[in-house]
Amino acid sequence: MGNNISSDSGDDGAGISFDGEACGKLPDITPGSAPVTVAIDLGTTCFGWAYRFRGEETINNSEREPTCLLLNPDKTFSALGKKAMDAFYSLETHAEQKKYFFYSQFKMRLYDTKKLSRGTKLEDEHSKTIKAIKVFIITLKELKNEILQKLNEMRGGSLITTNEVLWMITIPAIWTDEARQFMSEAARKAGLTRTRLVLEPEGAALYVIGKTLLFDSKSGTTARFQVGKKYIVADLGGGTVDMCVHEILEGDHLRELYRATGEYAGGTKVNKEYLKFLENLFGKKALSNLKKTHPHSYYMFLNSIEEWKCSFTRDTQEITMYFDSELIKLSHKVFGKSLEKKIVESEFKDTVTYIKEQCCIKVQNSEVRKFFDKSVNTIIESMKEILRKCQEDNISTFLLVGGYSESQYVRDAIKTSFPTMEIISEEDGRHAVVKGAVLMGEKPRDIIDRRARFTYGFSSDNAFIEGHHPKKFKYYWEGEAFCKGVFKKLIKAGQILQYNQQFSRDCHYPLRLQEHKHVAIRTTLWRSPLPNPTYCLDEEDQCEKVATITAKPPPEGWPDRVNCIDTLIVGETELTVKTLIEETNQEVETTLDFL
Repeated sequence: MGNNISSDSGDDGAGISFDGEACGKLPDITPGSAPVTVAIDLGTTCFGWAYRFRGEETINNSEREPTCLLLNPDKTFSALGKKAMDAFYSLETHAEQKKYFFYSQFKMRLYDTKKLSRGTKLEDEHSKTIKAIKVFIITLKELKNEILQKLNEMRGGSLITTNEVLWMITIPAIWTDEARQFMSEAARKAGLTRTRLVLEPEGAALYVIGKTLLFDSKSGTTARFQVGKKYIVADLGGGTVDMCVHEILEGDHLRELYRATGEYAGGTKVNKEYLKFLENLFGKKALSNLKKTHPHSYYMFLNSIEEWKCSFTRDTQEITMYFDSELIKLSHKVFGKSLEKKIVESEFKDTVTYIKEQCCIKVQNSEVRKFFDKSVNTIIESMKEILRKCQEDNISTFLLVGGYSESQYVRDAIKTSFPTMEIISEEDGRHAVVKGAVLMGEKPRDIIDRRARFTYGFSSDNAFIEGHHPKKFKYYWEGEAFCKGVFKKLIKAGQILQYNQQFSRDCHYPLRLQEHKHVAIRTTLWRSPLPNPTYCLDEEDQCEKVATITAKPPPEGWPDRVNCIDTLIVGETELTVKTLIEETNQEVETTLDFL
């Protein structure tokens, strides 16, 4: 048994210490026992929610609305969703708009930010900033209030409180631990007292395989999901594209065969390419001026893409795009020539036609396809990479879900690239995630076996062995030589984990000297992307401290030898660390802190 000396001399002290579990935590709700289960999908482009009262068969869902938040000049809440968008773009002047704080598609910041923290700032439409955590708290709080009001109306006024609701919050599977914790904390601070996180592709898969029959777009027939079936679930959302590989086990359980992967390649990528096209055609300055002088027209024009993005196919000959006549005038000022002449002299001469009388342009199929190419190519390459790495699993099925999966062009591109694969599309793809999240709230927490994203282990201070341990980690404690920061591995990256699975190690602390009787005992947990890191403090092992537990000494001080059991407990989307001091029966617990 290796020694573990946990004192100020034993590691770098960079972690955050916790002296016990957070106060005020409500007892967990037994799956299926909540009066109502509500799932919230705060998507990149749109948000929606679904619910089911206990004992009912149907899962109901709301209409999806744009993910937009409008705050007053004093940073208090003004409006959410479509109301926020309409209110902001109906403000008459650019100066009036700048007084308010308008946020749209802000979810992706949790993915884009390299070092996410509680202090991370979000820029609004006019580059004014407030803390990102505040934006998410206000959004979730107002959404919670709206949902509770509607649920109580459905129940004839009988009061349902937030404590009676099991709140399921969906998140992309490829989100970092930092982003997951950020969303979890925002939900709790917003008053969603009993909250669980759901990985979006897992929720979608659970919903789809739970249906008795599915439509197979390859054969035109129905197909059943059987025990032993392996498939790739591709959650094609507005921002991220998440992909997981699952195997169906007995009892409706799922096993993750390949760790979730994905890219920022969803439907908003198409919107960005569309905006580039407009800037090339009309001029970036003209669009910027239209946004300032005619904000509502700019918004309507830019978002017209949503009207044809899902209906566009490889056989669609052309798309008609209408716009405000003011844009023509602004474009003329920028280029000093008419739009007709600008088009004739540009790269669009063969693909774009201006219809002056109708104030519109007609864009040919070949040009529109360019809006999709980057996104679609990324999706297809990701699918090919997964199939290459999972050759031995003999995967033959793609399950497509998410709002972007409703694009016929995307479906056809996948079908063409993988002619031998079975392509199963959920027709109501945009609601599969949120409905599946409701189901997960009613299922046992161990419904899915997942693969570890990192290697986890405790920092252990072992007896120093000359010629084996690096001299830079050598130190002395009570007359004995030790090597600090040896990585005691408990979980290996890629290892299959089950809910509530526990990994433990025994350690002891020699505390014979009087000056050590009242030192705090600290346990530190580390992670690394490498399968077999050796030392926590070695840069080559790419280790990061993710949790520190501090056990305070009893009033009379520690005995000469203190024995501890350190345990790592697997949750649904997080890990818990617990230390038991055997001599005092003291137990200290904390979840990992990445913020």
